[in-house]
Amino acid sequence: MDRGSKDSTATRLVINPPAAEKIDIWFKQLQNRHNENHNGRADRAALRRAAAPYGALTCQGFMRLSNMLAGVIGNQPHRRFGVAIFAAVAAHADGNNDRKSFAAQLGETVSAGSDRRYLSELRFERLLRAQTPEELCRLLIRAVNIRGSAGVNLPSLADGILLWMDEWQARQQNLPADPNPLKRNAVRWTCEYHQKTQQPAPDAMPSAISAPEDANGNHPTDNKEPA
Repeated sequence: MDRGSKDSTATRLVINPPAAEKIDIWFKQLQNRHNENHNGRADRAALRRAAAPYGALTCQGFMRLSNMLAGVIGNQPHRRFGVAIFAAVAAHADGNNDRKSFAAQLGETVSAGSDRRYLSELRFERLLRAQTPEELCRLLIRAVNIRGSAGVNLPSLADGILLWMDEWQARQQNLPADPNPLKRNAVRWTCEYHQKTQQPAPDAMPSAISAPEDANGNHPTDNKEPA
């Protein structure tokens, strides 16, 4: 289910446009205390406090999102767990910024004329080497916190997590990797991270950063550590 050019590693393979829209709606609700039938800020706080990733499975915020993404999850338990990882990580995001893919945002420099990337090459390599869902979740929370008010592309992040979980599940069953390297998450993230410039991600929504409190769109120069 490629979105946009088939040759671009920025195209999403798992999260289709309707699912991306549902993620954006869920994230906006997560910032709002006065949703019709729930307090999104309370859901967000619970996800941040949970012992990620397994603790997220019992949080209302995850349950709401998993219901919204039922078509993506299907009857695959590892995808449901992947959505829990995503919910735990996304709860730490300041905004949904869809100007570039998630991995490309990690490779962006923090300011014009700077050589310093949001996520250093050493930390990015550690992220690529993650062997367990727990390790992946921990490193992604750190990366999202480092992005700060610049926000992250949440549908792109979700796509990467679910693709990572598909690959992890295949390894548990001793199945071979996808023969097309451009459909392997580590290859895709590496290509995006090292890409100096990138057009807006496919299916980018008109508003680049969805969280109301992030309207200034400033890039932070200090790193935030996860709670």
